[in-house]
Amino acid sequence: MDPLTQFSLGAAVAVAVSSREQARWAVLIGGVAGAVPDLDVLIRSAADPLLTLQYHRHFSHALIVAPLIGLCTAVLFKLLLFRSKLPFRQCALFAVLGALTHGMLDACTSYGTMLYWPFSNIRESWDIISVIDPIFTLPLVLLTLFAFTWRRPRFAQAALIFCTSYFGFCGLQHVKATQVAEHLAAERGHQPEQYSIRPSFGNTMLWRMIYRFEGRYYVDAVWIGPGAEPRLYEGQSVKVFTVKDTAALVDPDSVMGSDVERFRFFSQGYVTLHSDDPLVVGDVRYAMWPDSVVPLWGIRIDPARADQHAEMMYFRDSSKLTRERLWEMIQGRDVARLSCVE
Repeated sequence: MDPLTQFSLGAAVAVAVSSREQARWAVLIGGVAGAVPDLDVLIRSAADPLLTLQYHRHFSHALIVAPLIGLCTAVLFKLLLFRSKLPFRQCALFAVLGALTHGMLDACTSYGTMLYWPFSNIRESWDIISVIDPIFTLPLVLLTLFAFTWRRPRFAQAALIFCTSYFGFCGLQHVKATQVAEHLAAERGHQPEQYSIRPSFGNTMLWRMIYRFEGRYYVDAVWIGPGAEPRLYEGQSVKVFTVKDTAALVDPDSVMGSDVERFRFFSQGYVTLHSDDPLVVGDVRYAMWPDSVVPLWGIRIDPARADQHAEMMYFRDSSKLTRERLWEMIQGRDVARLSCVE
């Protein structure tokens, strides 16, 4: 999730186990340790655009690495700021707890996190919360700020209770969206090979539903309001881009062929060709509208440059029309259905 949320959760966990006298130090140490894993975004290369995608949420987010990150953070704080003000064991406790929150929180989103590295290369994603969710972040930030200002660990404990309750609500929403997706597939006479159900950007009311059936991804959306009937937004479908499709465009053993497979791994297999460009492989997990198959990002395949790395492409649309349609959907209102994509 975003750095502010990561800092605040790391701080809340640390100060929740601190004394009142140590509360402010706990906020600082736990917060910094909770944000440090995202320094992996500095791993990048001008020659290899996919390097950042490959290593973001990689080893720095693994559970086994979190204690090491915490200890390193504690040492730095102890040497640079505290000297004898705080026992090292307390500093280490706050930092390790803060660092442990980072990968777990990211795994609650749909981006994919290497929680079990180096024992497994699974990109864990529990798909229950958006990568940015102000309804989750704002109360967490405020309660953590109160704990810091008034040196009251109880505010941090309240923040953790809120987070747990919110995750429970998100999990319930996920179950409901999954039921809608299964019912929709059955109505169409489909027996899906896999599902991907995830919240749309910034909220837990509007969900993106993807399932795979007979070589196509079917993408729909559903609004689920508390105490209200779900509102379905039937969307589009698009052909799955397979390993064989890669081989038809570029040598799989070439640099570019390898990049396509790296991108496939990052996208957890949810890759398609862009509807407007047959040489762009997109990540169908994410789109501006939850019922659309137009991806937010992808890579361009150039068969004439197979010995070079693929180019990253971005398709973000922040136009007024896009924003207004998405906002209408978040509110559960009627919108025009998108045209079909072959």
